[in-house]
Amino acid sequence: MKARPPGIPTVPENDLFRKFQSAFERVTGLKVELMAPGEYRIPEGAPDFCRRMGLTRPSCNVCRDAHLLLQESSRGGTQTRECFAGMTSTSVPVRVRGRTVAYLHVGHVFLGKVAKANWGKLKKFLVKQNLEPEACARDLSAAGRTEPAHYESAVRLLEIFALQLSDSLPSGGVSASYPAVDKILQMIREDLEGDWTLAKAAGKAKMNPSYFSDTFRKSTGETFTACLARLRTERACRLLESTRLGIGEVAFAAGFRSISQFNRVFKKHKSVSPGQFRLSQSLAEQ
Repeated sequence: MKARPPGIPTVPENDLFRKFQSAFERVTGLKVELMAPGEYRIPEGAPDFCRRMGLTRPSCNVCRDAHLLLQESSRGGTQTRECFAGMTSTSVPVRVRGRTVAYLHVGHVFLGKVAKANWGKLKKFLVKQNLEPEACARDLSAAGRTEPAHYESAVRLLEIFALQLSDSLPSGGVSASYPAVDKILQMIREDLEGDWTLAKAAGKAKMNPSYFSDTFRKSTGETFTACLARLRTERACRLLESTRLGIGEVAFAAGFRSISQFNRVFKKHKSVSPGQFRLSQSLAEQ
């Protein structure tokens, strides 16, 4: 299964959802996202543990497949499942003329006390992926918790809103995006350490570099170079926080071609050097 396959459309901007999202999150304390069928991303506000799982392809694939399986199973109605780390998530389908065109996703929380039954197996997996078990354990402990009754009520609210939301979407449900750009973005995220250039990306998208550059900017709101630098910097931040890799190892694991380039780009985005960033994160945890 692939996250956000080429050709999968995106849900159009929806003011009604944005207003509901803000009110829902303030009242329930839970994060809700609106996603298109086949779309996968780590939601804003997701636990740090989920973000750490995105550091390596195998661990990211575990979360991605669980997400898409939950989404697929909810085509016939609301589905709630517990991930391998013990956190609960729910997918609520949004239908237009009997067709599922989007999903409301909520969760990434523990219901009641933190489940520890899977920790032994999970720890072995984390070590194998060069992720820091102690940091992951702290992230799991800090993940959100809510009572089952409270969570169930929040899901009922989503089901009611899904009916209202379906009336606000166009008959087609979703609008076409730029599948070629989506495909390249997914390839980049899965291979950030690769030697990516605008020309190479355009070639894989089977586009003229100038046209691809313009299309990429329209689709993402930023240039190809800026997007690549941001994604690599985000990867570097997660590695600095959660692993013991040296600065040079982090730089190359994130796709930077030299230490000087890494330092320059990182400081531009974070206003501090990689070493200062890691130190600040260590002090914050004390």
